[in-house]
Amino acid sequence: MKKALLIVVLLCAVLVVYYEASGWGWDTHYFINRKTVYHLPSQMMLFIQDSLFFQDHAEDADRRVNSADTSLYAERPRHFMDIDDYPNFRNLTRSLDTLILLYGRERVKDNGTNPWATVWVYDTLVAQLRRGDWNNAKLTAADLGHYVGDAHQPLHNTWNYNPGGLHSRYETTMLSTTYYLSQLFITPDSVRYIADRINFIFDYILHSNSYVDTLLVADAYARSVSGGTYNATYYNALWLKTRSITLEQVQRATHDLASLWYSAWVDAGLISTTGVLPPVATTPVELSLAQNYPNPFNPATMISYSLPVGGTVSLKIFSVDGREIATLVQENQSAGNHAVQFSASASLASGVYLYQLRLGNFSQTKKFVLLK
Repeated sequence: MKKALLIVVLLCAVLVVYYEASGWGWDTHYFINRKTVYHLPSQMMLFIQDSLFFQDHAEDADRRVNSADTSLYAERPRHFMDIDDYPNFRNLTRSLDTLILLYGRERVKDNGTNPWATVWVYDTLVAQLRRGDWNNAKLTAADLGHYVGDAHQPLHNTWNYNPGGLHSRYETTMLSTTYYLSQLFITPDSVRYIADRINFIFDYILHSNSYVDTLLVADAYARSVSGGTYNATYYNALWLKTRSITLEQVQRATHDLASLWYSAWVDAGLISTTGVLPPVATTPVELSLAQNYPNPFNPATMISYSLPVGGTVSLKIFSVDGREIATLVQENQSAGNHAVQFSASASLASGVYLYQLRLGNFSQTKKFVLLK
């Protein structure tokens, strides 16, 4: 009995470490690191061309977490900032030394060191870029992406980071290939130079924290809809209520990271803040067909897709046996993000259907479910 109890206690301790140390699910971290380059100016081509490298190393920081290391500078506390555990947290001192004097080393460590760790890694990146150590600079830039990504996940900025298991349901299961990972997208934007890094980081942490209550309300709604079962109904409802803030936070994460990468290049003397060209990607960089939303649906659903170039677009609905049900789009369209609504007729029976996008030689098909 004692042995079994010990195992349960150890498993709980491991889960606490996992939820505090992991930010977005790995798939979303990969997405953030890969897509960040689309905000960068063309002068940063040495980073732009390495988007897959940044993706592949997006989780290096998570893999370094060692629960046996309990020091203030350990890897685990770098991934979060339970900022609302402090009194008057919106006006919290930006000085780590002052915070330790006020609240003690252990409390500060337990509440996380993400803002200062981000600055430490930023300074390392500047030094590596300045001396031309490109291999290590890219690894450091990937780590910076992880910490910035973590800080844009609202549940990484609160003491109440895993209420009822919501942490993993929101960041990992909902944003998986099974559910809504394919719905994530970013819009390329111009970077800006960040002179005051620590206040910049605290600003986005406080913004993330402001969405914690929204996630709690969304979780309660999704559980009420699904009867307390964490099934497709639950995740569809959770996405319905959190879609806008999730897309906003992913957009902010990529843009804030791009601005920090750019600032590091400026501080390293590689580029100047004058004469900076706009982002390389001003239109979608990939031709993709997103999963419809909502899914299952009745009677209407939205289908969105991205075109990196213009051309004659065809979007059609088929039954699983190949019978054409409807033509939603058959026209010449410009590059960009597009969306169209499909409303099922009263005579269309419940079941699985297909929707297919065509542009030139490109064709992609996805399934969706009509549930009456």
